[in-house]
Amino acid sequence: MNHIKSGFTLIELLAVVLIIAILTSVAMPQYRRSVQRAEAIEALTNLRAIFDSAKRYRAANSEDPLKLNGLDVSFFDADTPNSSSFNIGKFHYTFSANNISACRIDGNNSYSNTYCFRMYYVFDSGTKRKDLLTCSSNSEKYKWLCEALSDSKLGSLYVIGS
Repeated sequence: MNHIKSGFTLIELLAVVLIIAILTSVAMPQYRRSVQRAEAIEALTNLRAIFDSAKRYRAANSEDPLKLNGLDVSFFDADTPNSSSFNIGKFHYTFSANNISACRIDGNNSYSNTYCFRMYYVFDSGTKRKDLLTCSSNSEKYKWLCEALSDSKLGSLYVIGS
């Protein structure tokens, strides 16, 4: 009587698992970098919207805004819009005199080992205003992000390292 064996041997299954593990180990770092870059672009988009709204507020009221409330932009997930600092998603935003910063919050609810963006304006040649954006990181994990954005043009805004 002939027995036809169907199925896979243990060696074949192990080979497939090994191939999947190798492909995953190659793909996961790229996936994480893509997610980190997407988070950074989201923060830059929010920061730009807040900064542009702050410029309009400044033009209408002749003073710098110190909180999110009162601006013509709103975010449904801003935790304390009546304060000079608030969280939106994974970023902590802070108003200062002529700048707004956004720092990524890490798993410990701090931003000491992550990266920050800061938008501010300076006056060139006396009266011509120039908007600038800096990216800084005190963590080796995120330095690549600031370097990737460094000296690139995002809309009408130049990203410069600090």
